[in-house]
Amino acid sequence: MTTYTGNQIVEPGLYYAVAPLKLTTVDERGPLPGGDTRTYYRVPMLVMLALAPLLGLAFVIFLPFIGFAMVFRLAGEKALEVGGRAATQGVRVLRPAWAPALAFLARTKPVKPGAPAPPPDPWADATEEKLDEAVTRER
Repeated sequence: MTTYTGNQIVEPGLYYAVAPLKLTTVDERGPLPGGDTRTYYRVPMLVMLALAPLLGLAFVIFLPFIGFAMVFRLAGEKALEVGGRAATQGVRVLRPAWAPALAFLARTKPVKPGAPAPPPDPWADATEEKLDEAVTRER
């Protein structure tokens, strides 16, 4: 096979480019596409006529495998996406909760002298117990 480079004037025919693995058809005498660094080989028509049925057979044989590979890849990507989200949610659950309300000791306004006592507040009582437990654990 004769070797040609890009931008070289060639006769009509079929040319194979090595770098992009591409067949290029030249219908009229003219330059090959690409720069001077791209290498082309002229493919004789008899070779192409002999290879065409073999390439078609390879396509027919491997087409189902290509379909299965695409389905498995899509399923794998979705499984990784779901697994990643589950891992993120799992870490979020295991992370210690931020409880800024524990620093807020009274939910009501200060009691004025002589005013009746406010009703008991279950939230304040529970918060006070949590704070007492935290203080005793630290000691």
